[in-house]
Order: sequence, then structure tokens, then C-alpha cells
Amino acid sequence: MSLAVHQDDADVLLHSKNVLDDRIVEKYRVAGQIVQTALVYLESIIANPPNGAIPTITDLCVLTDSYMAKLLAKAFTSVREKGIAVPTQIDINELASGFAPEVVDEKGSTYVLSVGDVAKVTLGVHIDGYTATVSHTIVVYPQEGERAPLVGAKADAVCAAHVATETLVAYLGLVLAPEKTPQSFRVNGAAQVTGSQIRQIVDTIADAYNCVVVPGSKVRRVRRFLAGQAEGIVAEREFKGVVWDESHQESKLLAQAAGTDLIKRDATVKSDPNSAIPTDDFVVEAGEVFQIDIRMAPMREMTTAGIVTLEEIDHFTGKNGKNEFNCRPTMFVRDYAVTHQLKLKSARKLLAHVDKKFTVYPFKLTYCSSQFPLPDESAETLEKLVADVKQNKLGLAEVQNRHLVKAKPIQMAKFIDLKTVVDSCTTTGRHGVDAAKPVLPGMEVPLPQLGMTSLKLKSLLKHAVSVPVVREATTVVLNQVDGEVLRLTGGSAAPVAYVHSDYTLPESVAAPIGELMALTQDAKYGLTVKQCKHYKVDFGASEMQLD
Repeated sequence: MSLAVHQDDADVLLHSKNVLDDRIVEKYRVAGQIVQTALVYLESIIANPPNGAIPTITDLCVLTDSYMAKLLAKAFTSVREKGIAVPTQIDINELASGFAPEVVDEKGSTYVLSVGDVAKVTLGVHIDGYTATVSHTIVVYPQEGERAPLVGAKADAVCAAHVATETLVAYLGLVLAPEKTPQSFRVNGAAQVTGSQIRQIVDTIADAYNCVVVPGSKVRRVRRFLAGQAEGIVAEREFKGVVWDESHQESKLLAQAAGTDLIKRDATVKSDPNSAIPTDDFVVEAGEVFQIDIRMAPMREMTTAGIVTLEEIDHFTGKNGKNEFNCRPTMFVRDYAVTHQLKLKSARKLLAHVDKKFTVYPFKLTYCSSQFPLPDESAETLEKLVADVKQNKLGLAEVQNRHLVKAKPIQMAKFIDLKTVVDSCTTTGRHGVDAAKPVLPGMEVPLPQLGMTSLKLKSLLKHAVSVPVVREATTVVLNQVDGEVLRLTGGSAAPVAYVHSDYTLPESVAAPIGELMALTQDAKYGLTVKQCKHYKVDFGASEMQLD
């Protein structure tokens, strides 16, 4: 849905406020430092739990969110709008995104991390609309004994996601020094960083590690107040980015199958710079900010070809006797294109608080409590927090029923074999759209060549099997003012887990990537890549000391 905005206001929001200068770069940098510090804080709790046992996922999310809020309170005190841009999510194994349980959620209060789990930690903050986000995969190792590397399918995905993310950081940095672009990364001899090349890099690395790029992965431009937090709810004009969905897996499988001359696809792409439809036909420019969000699913244990898709989890999922995971969504986004006069006092109070505090970014009911951020961890404080959340749930029901807020779904990765998909194809399916599923414009039909809508694909999930997912995300500023790549999140604060994969990059792929990565290590003649360091904080102290 598109909002009615005057052209002058749109130009200010989309252009003038996104021209990098020292003031804007500083806001990005501080946001990155806060995210890095919160990530290290969460990692320290998991690696060295205070009482010898890792807290529940609910406790980890509440503690980290509260920690970020306290750090934000001390930064840019004169800025009117700042806050949590991405609530802390901890997605275990097959969960792809969205699991951020509330303090009143029974599922989250009983779910704890176990040895061998891969946990995707995702969080982010914004200062004056300038957003920094991160996702990092943590492997849970035994607390005692000698640590051994994680092996198997999960290790394959960890390697693929890490290599792809680090390669893209270096590749995007070439826009600041195009003359240093290696010959293997030039497009028709031109030293440009293009969307099609970004897709080719990620797909090649995924194939080398026998993985599939999970739908929802993206490499996209970030602008003020536009960081992908409301994708599928509000159409973003002048969208620039590479997005992966099921249709790209479909094209690859059909190209490999016999008799593909029966199915033809128009490969030409009509590019419109003002369009909200994602396309690979774009060139990255200096002075832009990009978010790299890569999710990989391993195919080692799959014996047949198939499609990896995402199942949206709710409190009805798995109640057909299969005893599958089910949980209510806990993150919500305000849809400002919808207005309604609410009846319940609690609903009006909640909506007023959301409009004042969270604007266009996701929120949880915990954030609306008077006890957030947590002043302490006493039982009395937690009881008051739970009471506030329960009261806010009453108002949320009417607010959500009137479509004033939209829930951010909890997603789980599923694998459906190709035979099941092909046997269910229809000739008219490509004309159907699932209006209840928020997707980017142009991606309403997941398998357009086979004529399968998202509703039909959803009906096949009963034949699917779950697959683990690994996720790595980082935000980079292509700072043309200082001629350097400023990596806001990830890097040294998110070291790759101790794993061992049986797969490796072939020489034809490893050589160009090695040449590219060497540029980031050459301080004199290479690319300048600087990382935001986390604050020096004593996590055991009652008062946080910022460096």
C-alpha cells in the first residue's frame, strides 16, 4: 500500500536526508556500536551463563532488548526519534526468522538452547531513522570438556553464509575504488558493482557448499526510515536490491531438468528507477548504505531435488496431531495507511503509545510497559512487566482486528521435493494471489513458471520436511566522504563458529574471491574497511560504563 505524500516531502525523505555527511555517518556509527555491544552482551550470556545454565529464550530477548534501550538512552539525547529497529530474535535450527517470545508466552518460557543448536541472533537499532542491524549464527557448544567443531549439514550452511557475507562486504567496497576491481569481477570490462553480479556471487558460493539460498535473503539499499522493516506492508519507491525467493530456485531446477523447452521464460527485465518491484538491473553507487542479509539451508541430507520455502507459524500450526512447533507472532508494525476510531480504552491507549514511540519500526508489547527498560531484575519488576503486557494484549486484539498493525510472521524453513510440486501444478495458478501474505511487489506468485500460488504451495507443506537455516547479516556504509567502507555490524563482534565442512570452494571460485579479499587486507593499496567496535562494557557491573 502506498501513502499519499507530497513530492517535495518525498524528495526530502528519499534523497536529501540520505546524502552522507559527517553528521549522518556519526549517527550510523553510534547505532552500529550499540548493536555490536548488544550482540557481544548476548553472546557473553550464552557462552558464560551466570548460573551455569543458559537462560530461556524469553529471558535472553528481554534482557538484550532492555540492554539496547539503556544504551540508546545515553546516545544522541537531543534526537527526537531513536529506538529499537529490530527486536531481539533468537531463531533455533529450522526457524528462519521472527521468534521473539514475550514474557507471557509459554512457548518461549520453556524453550532453551541445547548443545548442537544453531541459534540465529538478530537485532538492530536506529538513531533518527538511520538504521543498523545484524544477524549472526551462534553454535551452542558443551560448557565442559574439550570443544570439537560442529560437522554435518549445519556446518555446510555456516561456511556458505559466512563466506558469502564477507565476500559481498568486499565486493560492495569496490564502488569506492573501481580502478582496483579484479578482472574476474568486471562486467563486460566495466568496473561496476551490479545487482546481477551480487546474485551470481551468492549463488555460486551456495552451490559450492551444497546449500540453497533461503527465500527472504536480500542485499538491499538502506535509507532513512527505510530498512526493510515494513516490506510487504508499504511499497518502497525506488527500491534497490537483490532479493531471493522460490522463483529463483524454480528457474534453476527447470534449467537443469530435461525437456525445459516446454517452459519458456522471458529473461528480459524492464528496469524502472521509480519502481517498487525488485530487480537485479541496478548499479551500486558510492554514498549508499547497504544491508546484507544471507540465509542458507543445507541440502546434504536431501536425496531428491526440491524447493525450499518458508512456512508461517501461528498458534494453530501443528495441532493436527503432528506435534509441530506453534507460537503466536509477537512483533508488530504500524500500518499508517489505515485509520479507525477504536472503541476500547486500552486499544486507544496502546495505539497512541505506538504512534508516539515506535513510528514505522516493529515493536513488542514489552516495549509498551512502564517497566521497560528493566530498572532491575527483581521478581517485583518482572511481575509488573507481565501485568502490563497482559493488559496491552487486550487492546492489541482490537488494534490488530482493525488492521492498524500487522504482525511480523514467525517463519520456518521447509523442503518440498520437486515431484510433489510438479504433480500439483495448475495452468491458472499464476493468476492467483494470497492477499494475506505480505511479500514484495512482483513476488506474489512464488512459482510463476509452474503456475503455483502461495496458497497452493502452503497446502503442500504437509508433505514437507524441516531444514536448518543459518543466517548472517551486516550493514555497511559506502562512505565516499572518507573513501572507506564503514562496517556498522558483524565482523570481529560476530566471529564465525567453530565448524568443519566437507565441502570447499573450487579453485575457479576460490581464486577470484581470494584476490578480492586480499584487497581488504592491504592497508596501503587495497580497500579501506573499518569496523564499528563495541563499547568497552563490564557486563558484570550494575552500571554500564561507555568508553
